Amino acid sequence: MPLFPLFVDLKGKEILVVGGGKIATRKVEKLLPFGGKITVVAPKISPELKKLSKEGKIKIKRRRFLTGDLKNKDLVVVATDDINLQRKIFKLCSKKRIPVNSVDSPDYCSFIFGSLIVRGDLVIGITTSSKAPALSKEIRKLIEKHLPPNVEEILNHLYEVRKKYPKGRKRQKLLTQMAKELINKKPDGGKDREV
Repeated sequence: MPLFPLFVDLKGKEILVVGGGKIATRKVEKLLPFGGKITVVAPKISPELKKLSKEGKIKIKRRRFLTGDLKNKDLVVVATDDINLQRKIFKLCSKKRIPVNSVDSPDYCSFIFGSLIVRGDLVIGITTSSKAPALSKEIRKLIEKHLPPNVEEILNHLYEVRKKYPKGRKRQKLLTQMAKELINKKPDGGKDREV
């Protein structure tokens, strides 16, 4: 069964990442642009995570996971290949109703990380519902090739126009037409883009 895509505001939310290796680093890097307060718990920490900690972007607890680490957490990512630990954290999070992702173990996930395209406030998420993440990655690359290079400017322009008009069909029609025109126009004012 496919998974429903749900976009969530993580600004200020308490996020726990269990694990300090390459996979944990990738997950932290994916989460950082969304404004959550990230704590990493692991005995060994990658150089990239240490650097992020020194820059004040994340907190690190250099030790093994403790049950108390879940206190006041809004989201948990288990980025370790220890299946027993994944299972344990999944069960604990389920009881506390904390969304949890265990990397490469869909059975121990209440949510998954899709393949993401992030351009300012534009976020596109792609998933195969854990069946073929490599396909999600290739589809992401295909979509990225077709995005206008100035898509952030387009988004911000449409947002400003949207604020000037009252809600309703007239505004919706105007913004839809403008979006079509701006997406197909070259940023330098030249001919329309071929998609």
